Amino acid sequence: MNDNKIIKDFKCNKNLNIEEIIETYNNYLYTIINKFISNQEDIEEVLSDVFVVLWNNCNNNKVDENVKIKPYLVGITKNLVKKKYRIYNMQVSVKSMDELEVEIQDNYDISLLAENNEKSKIILEVQNSMKEEEQKIFIMFYYQNQKVKDIAKVLNISVSKVKIVLHRLRNLVKKKLKERGYDYGK
Repeated sequence: MNDNKIIKDFKCNKNLNIEEIIETYNNYLYTIINKFISNQEDIEEVLSDVFVVLWNNCNNNKVDENVKIKPYLVGITKNLVKKKYRIYNMQVSVKSMDELEVEIQDNYDISLLAENNEKSKIILEVQNSMKEEEQKIFIMFYYQNQKVKDIAKVLNISVSKVKIVLHRLRNLVKKKLKERGYDYGK
């Protein structure tokens, strides 16, 4: 997708390929939003609103034909995140959003972001298929960084059971990642 031609093409033939824009920039914008909003529902709402605003602005001739789409989408994203924070009476500084944008552009390849997002979805699917006790162990170990002996104590189970469950869950995640073409260690 040629970033410079998207709006110009739209202005000429009134056909904005929104599906391609979403496919290209969805994971990039998701990463920006996810740094400031933790609620998955709110993230998805802001993300979809970004593309609605783009669509409406193009249809209402509010976008210059020489605009570059990526920075334009980031600008919309920043404004919608700030708006979402205002709704919750929180403050987000423009400086921190700009720093995040630079950090993301400097440190991440968009294809790597997409891959990491897909891996996270696979792990979440596996986690959602776990029994309640397995989920607790998984979350306590991987997300809360608790030690095996502390998990055993909190859940009132043996240390060996925690280790066995973690081993089984690691193998399950590894299997699911391999089935979808991802390397477990990367």
